[in-house]
Amino acid sequence: MNQPGFLLQRLRRTPYSILAVCAIMLLSLMSSAAKAEPVMGNQIKPILIHNSYVLFPGKLAPYTKSGKLMVPIRPFSMALGAQMTYNVPAKSISVSLLGQTVNHIRAGQISAETGEGRAISLEVAPELREGVLFVPISPVLGALKSVRWENMGNNINRYTLSIQGRMGVTLPQTGPWLSVTPFTGVSGENYNPFYPVVLTQDSSGKGYRLNLSVINTSGFDIPKASSELVLVAVDSQGQAIVRRVPGPSVQTPKAAALSVTADIPSAAQYVIYNSRTVSKGQ
Repeated sequence: MNQPGFLLQRLRRTPYSILAVCAIMLLSLMSSAAKAEPVMGNQIKPILIHNSYVLFPGKLAPYTKSGKLMVPIRPFSMALGAQMTYNVPAKSISVSLLGQTVNHIRAGQISAETGEGRAISLEVAPELREGVLFVPISPVLGALKSVRWENMGNNINRYTLSIQGRMGVTLPQTGPWLSVTPFTGVSGENYNPFYPVVLTQDSSGKGYRLNLSVINTSGFDIPKASSELVLVAVDSQGQAIVRRVPGPSVQTPKAAALSVTADIPSAAQYVIYNSRTVSKGQ
């Protein structure tokens, strides 16, 4: 039985020696959990670009290192609309966006250089993980100058990194995204009530299967059959596959977790994700 009252009642009758043993076992389990590997696909701080979530599946998921958010630089550059080039002799990359460039980004090297030749510190050295180069994102965004970013919290103390063009600058991806994320500005909706937590990607038949875990952070119970989720999977060639997923057919309580799946033909480098609820009659 999983009733809290029943559990509490049983504990009151348990000898203190047994309680002590249980406490030691619990501390041991907590210690083991602290040492466990991070959850594959954990979206530790989802990124918002033009009010749409940008998620990186599986081994591409960002993580933190010395307090800095590390992102997979190639998929991130694609999502931002930046150009990334690889310098073979130097084994380094350059990222360019709207006339600004960051050069000499290399695994294990804490310094980089602007397009004007000014040295900058990345504060944390980029590193390779399973063949993917991860880079601390805030120093790179700062050097690109045309973007601004801020951390945003929600009602369950989880955070999002919001990225937008600075002082009226329109990011290159903004136009194309509007054609595949139609929720913005629709009357009667609650925009993005489902906060993304984990996104995995596994081979399935002749393609791949995305599995997205989300939490209802709307602050209210969502009525049955009144929500929708959209995942736009973008592959290494920039091809986008749109998958619309109906929300639950039962009521979704506040802070409830749920998961959805979507099959795609090729592996996604990143996924544009949105959700909404619509009032009846809309």
